[in-house]
Amino acid sequence: MILPIHLYGTRVWDGPPKKVTRFDDNLVGLIRDMFETMRNADGIGLAANQVGLQLALAVMDISEMEDYKNEKPLIVINPEIVESKGECAMEEGCLSIPGIRDEVKRAESVRVRFTNGNSERVETELSGMWARVFQHEYDHLQQKFFINRLSNVKRQILKPKLSKIKKGNMQAKYPVFSTVDERKKR
Repeated sequence: MILPIHLYGTRVWDGPPKKVTRFDDNLVGLIRDMFETMRNADGIGLAANQVGLQLALAVMDISEMEDYKNEKPLIVINPEIVESKGECAMEEGCLSIPGIRDEVKRAESVRVRFTNGNSERVETELSGMWARVFQHEYDHLQQKFFINRLSNVKRQILKPKLSKIKKGNMQAKYPVFSTVDERKKR
């Protein structure tokens, strides 16, 4: 099932996610829905808070990118970044901030820990695009967006666009949930 993506400014971003403690059919269904939602929106990563759930969970799939055709999707539950190395810059966008892209500096490689989709605890080193996507989704689980990594000047320039996104006054090719939708629900 395709879920609406919660936009920048909605309440789900106000609090930290809870650790996933139940590995059951509901979790399997949620992960399936998150992959379907992400792919429907042409994304390569999606955190649970982007679909309105404050859970420490994200899904990633970079196999649609030219150099990563043979990569398998990744499910990360209760992730941690243990160590970061190097730095590289690349343009990023975000499904919760449609229409805005900018160059973001991130670690070139990261040592991470998480539980995978088979309920196994994993510690591994990620580099290149995997490192970037993991860090982007991990930021979401810390209530951050890529724009938090931009200079104050760039954020000030983006303020009018961000205000429109908060109000749902933008175009997206996928279902979204805005602060206006939140007010209607109350």
